[in-house]
Amino acid sequence: MLEQAVEDGELSEFVTMLWDVTEEEREWEYFLAKVFDKSFDEFRKSMKPQAPVSRRELENTVKDSWGLLDAFVPEE
Repeated sequence: MLEQAVEDGELSEFVTMLWDVTEEEREWEYFLAKVFDKSFDEFRKSMKPQAPVSRRELENTVKDSWGLLDAFVPEE
């Protein structure tokens, strides 16, 4: 199958298809093990990327993260 895809010049399409199939399998396995309050369709929709993050939100997230790191004092 892989050899045929290479010979036909369709390696990229083959890899994309393979990735999509394995990604869906991973989502299904995770859903079965960890998600109890949604249907599989609801879970998959919740996994889709949300609206883009604004620059201000990104800057605030980075600022908050640095604040957490600055406050961290490791135990010796």
